[in-house]
Amino acid sequence: MSHAVMRSRKPRGRLGKALLVALSATTLAAGVVATAPAASANPSSGVNIRGKEPFNTDTFMSKMCGDMSGADKSFVFNINTGQIVNTKTAYGKAPYYHLAAGESRYPTSTAPHGSHWALTNGWEMVSGNCEFPQSSTWTWYDKERRISNDSVTNCGGGGGGLSVNESYATTRGASVSIGVNTKLSYKLTDQLSAEIGFSASYSWSWSKTHTLGRTVTVNPPRGRQGYIDARPLKRTVRINPVFHVQFYTWSDGQSEDGTTVHSWRGRGYDRIWSYGYYVDTYADVLNTDGTPAMDFVLRDKAGSC
Repeated sequence: MSHAVMRSRKPRGRLGKALLVALSATTLAAGVVATAPAASANPSSGVNIRGKEPFNTDTFMSKMCGDMSGADKSFVFNINTGQIVNTKTAYGKAPYYHLAAGESRYPTSTAPHGSHWALTNGWEMVSGNCEFPQSSTWTWYDKERRISNDSVTNCGGGGGGLSVNESYATTRGASVSIGVNTKLSYKLTDQLSAEIGFSASYSWSWSKTHTLGRTVTVNPPRGRQGYIDARPLKRTVRINPVFHVQFYTWSDGQSEDGTTVHSWRGRGYDRIWSYGYYVDTYADVLNTDGTPAMDFVLRDKAGSC
């Protein structure tokens, strides 16, 4: 099979800075898009805490923001191991809390009379919400594929016009870098879309089949059958979820309320993310007329006259 000539159809218009996430199937298992190149992470806000803590911050962030929700949430976590538990689940239970002497000031406390619950040393509490700023974006060509069953065979009369009745289903989806059995459902990706917002003059593609009536002159050598392949143009948008710290609390082991600040571990910054935890969303790039952008490749093989 020989490569005759490449015809490019480039997308026009400006790609929007926002994105809309959806899946071509009900769910997509965790894992980086295999054919996409690696990309740097640089969210518009926050501090990369990878390497700044003694625990795996990639996994830690995935547990904080893995639900792809921007709703307020609260966690208790171990500052040495990174073990993290929802505050409502942890409250009043070992090893996260222990009983300390002194009547609780809160009427809803479950502590016995004359005592209160205090955070155990090494366990601290963080409250806030997740944000999903774009880290980076890039385009790439997917693997070459046959897009038409039509062909032209040169039986001595020269080439001919080949009508490309393209049948190609555009898709889009998402994958995550960290997460045990993590799957992104329609519901979660809709939430992610809502958090980011979608306002773009350039459209992402839905999973739909496009049929194009197009004529291309194919001139295969004598006795060869000419046909057309294509490489669809894709775009990936990477998001490193950011946790916005609203309240951060630690205790001396006896205080019921402890010390509360409004930054991560009292370090002065209130937004954190981790380099190795990200969500990649990808889709076919569309031309302004709604058709998928792709490079067309003229191929030929042995024909039958």
